[in-house]
Amino acid sequence: MADITKEYLALRDQYIESRFARLNPVQRQAVFATEGPLLILAGAGSGKTTVLVNRIANIIRFGSAHGSTELPRPVTEADLNDLRNAVAAGRDLPRETAYLAVRPARPWNVLAITFTNKAAGELKERLRAMLGDTLGGDVNASTFHSACVRMLRRDAERIGFPKSFTIYDSDDQQRVIKQIYKDLMIDDKFLPVKSAIGQISSFKDKLLSAEDVAGEPFANTKAQLVSKIYTAYAGRLKAAGAMDFDDLIFHTVKLLQNDAEAREYYQNRFRYVVVDEYQDTSIAQFHLGAAAGGRHQQRLRRWRR
Repeated sequence: MADITKEYLALRDQYIESRFARLNPVQRQAVFATEGPLLILAGAGSGKTTVLVNRIANIIRFGSAHGSTELPRPVTEADLNDLRNAVAAGRDLPRETAYLAVRPARPWNVLAITFTNKAAGELKERLRAMLGDTLGGDVNASTFHSACVRMLRRDAERIGFPKSFTIYDSDDQQRVIKQIYKDLMIDDKFLPVKSAIGQISSFKDKLLSAEDVAGEPFANTKAQLVSKIYTAYAGRLKAAGAMDFDDLIFHTVKLLQNDAEAREYYQNRFRYVVVDEYQDTSIAQFHLGAAAGGRHQQRLRRWRR
């Protein structure tokens, strides 16, 4: 490797590190890890969201440049002098992406998932502050359910639902279940409605359809009854062109797992899937992140301890 290239690479790392100088060494390690899956375990108040925001900024500004020997173009003496001066003066390098970045992601190629709409809004505001209104505003930041709604509004017809499907809230869900109880003459005292709803929700989180449940041996009478309720409930939602909140993730995962064309579309669109406050107990959430991201995507999964 030529001396000019060696010096340029060292200065490039120095330049990039200076843009994240407020982070501690462990936080910077996470920010600069851009290839392959990444899991961060951290306690409350340790700067988890700060790492997430800075990491997305690094992915968009510099890609995998830090620590790499790859260059976007051959180095010239003029390039080296420009970088020397920028590092010495502590100023931004004009057209830094063209000079420095290695496979940077477009903002819309990043899917950042948070737990609440408020958190998603705050994340986008912090990204705008770091990257500017255009780049920061184009990052896809939303909750699991909001991300799924957007996918299903585009592709719901592939799984037999209208694109204009209705989203049932908990009151709608209870109304339908209670009508099923009435039609099947089920005693709420024997099997409370809340218990049946909770069990159906658990099935969906495990990605078990009504058909899957009905095809398994039943442990007892209640289990068989829950299966009948689930089958009737799923059928009525399908007939009404409706989904409940659990369905939003359930059907999105099934779409991505079973429809190669839809899966390829989203895996090409989202190079990086970043999850804030990841819940390791949710099977459906795990499979959603795995199915939505492409081969080169990055998942940052984090939870409180």
